[in-house]
Amino acid sequence: MANRESGTLLHILEKRAAEEPGKIAFTFHNESPCTFGYLWKEINLCANYLLQQGLKAKEPVIIAIPNSSQFFYAFYGVQRAGGIAVPVFPGSGVERIIKLADLCGAAFIVISKAFPRTGFSELKYRAKKSKQAVFFVEEGIHCQPDKNFSFPGILPGDISFIQFTSGSIGDPKGVQLTHANLITNLEQMIAGMEITQKDVFVSWLPVYHDMGLILMTMVPFYLGIDVVLLPTGLNYLKTWLKSIQERKATFTAAPDFAYRLCLIYIKDAENYHLSSLRVALNAAEPVRSSTITRFEERFKLENVMLPAYGLAEATVGVCSWKPGEKIKVDTRGYVSVGVPFPGVHMRITRDNKKPAEPGEIGEIWVKSKANTIGYFQNPKATKELFDKQGYIRTGDLGYMDEDGDYYIVGRKKNIIIQGGFNISAREVEELVDEFPFVRRSAAIGIDRGSHEGEQVYIFIEVKLRKSQLQTEEALGDITIELVQRFNNTFGFLPGRVYLLKHSAIPMTYNGKIKYLQLKELYLKGTLRTKGLILFPEY
Repeated sequence: MANRESGTLLHILEKRAAEEPGKIAFTFHNESPCTFGYLWKEINLCANYLLQQGLKAKEPVIIAIPNSSQFFYAFYGVQRAGGIAVPVFPGSGVERIIKLADLCGAAFIVISKAFPRTGFSELKYRAKKSKQAVFFVEEGIHCQPDKNFSFPGILPGDISFIQFTSGSIGDPKGVQLTHANLITNLEQMIAGMEITQKDVFVSWLPVYHDMGLILMTMVPFYLGIDVVLLPTGLNYLKTWLKSIQERKATFTAAPDFAYRLCLIYIKDAENYHLSSLRVALNAAEPVRSSTITRFEERFKLENVMLPAYGLAEATVGVCSWKPGEKIKVDTRGYVSVGVPFPGVHMRITRDNKKPAEPGEIGEIWVKSKANTIGYFQNPKATKELFDKQGYIRTGDLGYMDEDGDYYIVGRKKNIIIQGGFNISAREVEELVDEFPFVRRSAAIGIDRGSHEGEQVYIFIEVKLRKSQLQTEEALGDITIELVQRFNNTFGFLPGRVYLLKHSAIPMTYNGKIKYLQLKELYLKGTLRTKGLILFPEY
C-alpha cells in the first residue's frame, strides 16, 4: 500500500507511477486499460499546460467533462498545478456552468471534445464576458511541456476540490474538501465497508458527483485495485450489469433509483449473473426496502445490497449497514443505514440542542476529521452548518434504535404539516410509487390560505398513455385505490393529486427532486400537467 504519511492522493498516484508504472489504474468502458504510469504522465502534461496558461496557486478551475479518461487527467492536473478542481455536470447547460464558474471565481473552464458543439460557441462567448478562458483538455495533454515550470508543493491541508451541492431545495453551495479530508474519508469507508485489495470495482456513476468520484474511483486508486468505469445514462444500464458479470466485480454502488431502473428495464434478469458481488451499495437518496427485496430476488442475490448514508459536507461516506448481513427494516418501512464508520461521530438532536433518546426522531449531526472546512466564500452558511463542538447540522432527520443502528426518515425542509401531523414527503412518495402506473412521484406541502392550513399535494409522472387514463372507469379506479391507501396510511386525505407529463418533475443532475422549484412551478401555474386531476381539492 502507498505511504499514508504523504497525506494526499496526488502523492500516492505519483508513488505508484514510480514504483508500479505498468499497474492498471482504471479501465474506461471499451478503451485500453490506463496504467498508473500513463495516468501520471497525462496529469503532468495537463498541469504544465495550465501553468503555461497562467493558472495561479489555489485558483478554482471548472471541469465540465463527462465520464472518461480525460476527466482524470484534468481533475488531477488542476491539483498538480496547485489549483482547486471544481467538477460540474457537463450536461447541466451553459448557464449553470457559467453560474458555478462565477460563484467560485474560476479563471478557467476545462471541457473535452465530447462537449456538445451547439453549446460550445455559447459557452465560449459567455465565458469571455465573465473573463473566463475555455480550453479542451485534449489541448493540455497534447501540448509541448515547458521544462522551466516547477510544480508547487501540495500539503494535506490544501483544498483539493470544491463539490457543489445539488441544490435540491435551494441554491448550490461550494463544499470545500482538503486533501486530508479525502484521505481520512477514504480510510473510514475502507474500514467500515471492509474493502480490501481483493475487491474489484465496477461503476456506472458520474465522476463529477461525490459518490462516483470519491468512493468509486479514489478508493480504488488509493488501494491500487481494479476499477472499471462506464459512461452514464440509461443506454448503459445493461452494460453496467454485464460489466459486473464479465469482470466478476465484488463492489458497485448506485442510488436507489438506479436499482429501480434495473427492475423496470431489465426483462431478462436470468441472463445477468451477479453472484460475484459482495456489496451493491445503495445511497445518495432514500433507500427503499422494496427496492432491496425485489432487486435481490430478481437477480438471485442475498444480503448484497448495502444501505448507506453520507453527504458532501462530510466528504461523502458517514455510515453503512454491515456487509453480508440481512438488512433491518423498522415498522414504518425505514431501512437502517447501520453504524458510523470508524472515526465518525453521529448524534440525533432535538430542537437544535437536546440529544434525542433511542427511537426519537431528530436532526442528524455528524462530526469527523473528514468534515468540510466550510462553504466556499460563504461564511454565513458555514457558520450555520456547524455547532460549537464542530458537528455538522445535516438537515436530515433520523433516529437511532436501541441497538445503536441509525435510520434516515427525511429532510427537515421536506416535512409537510397537515392537521397538526408531520408527514415526510418521502413517506408519501414511497406509498405512491408502489402503484404500477407511476414512473416518479413528488409530494410537497401547499398552504392555500384556508383554515385547514398546509395540504399534501402529490405530483405523479405516469407510465401510461393519456388515452389509457381518459375513461371515467380508469380514473375512478386509480382515484379510489390511491386515495384509500393514502387515507389508510396517514388518516386523512391528500389535497390534490396531479398527473404530469414525462420529466415534468424538476430534478437535479444526480436524480434528486428539486422541491423548491416544483413548488414555484406549481404556484406560477407553469407545471407541465396532462390536464388531469385525480383527486380534486375538497
